Amino acid sequence: MHELELRFIPTLENAQWATIAVRQIAAALLDTLEAASIEDHDAFLSEIELATGEACCNAVKHGPEKGKREIQVSVMFKQKESNFIIAVSDGNQTYDFSEREPDFDSLPESGYGLYIMRKMMNKVSYRREKGRNIVTMEKEISQGGE
Repeated sequence: MHELELRFIPTLENAQWATIAVRQIAAALLDTLEAASIEDHDAFLSEIELATGEACCNAVKHGPEKGKREIQVSVMFKQKESNFIIAVSDGNQTYDFSEREPDFDSLPESGYGLYIMRKMMNKVSYRREKGRNIVTMEKEISQGGE
């Protein structure tokens, strides 16, 4: 099992850098796993990047004070068997993680993050632990021909 943790001060720029890093880490791990038979490498990586970006941006946007050093955002990246697991943790207040869809008819400016994460990843879960929100997302490494 491979495991790596990134921590950043909650700014949107740092969230963007963390998201790019997760994509690069996933790409490198795919190469080491010799997963060349994945049907669409770029789509797989883009889905991981999009879901991670949404989780990181949510952690920053919903934080009490953007840029406050004490309230760091953490991105834990694991590769376990045939799954990539990404856990985004923040020190924000607890929030509603229910399975509701955004109101697409009213075209709200926000409220799509959890929906996008659930569409891009195979499994998304939430827990509150030691005063931190932890959103865990799993993406199965499905290979062509299986």
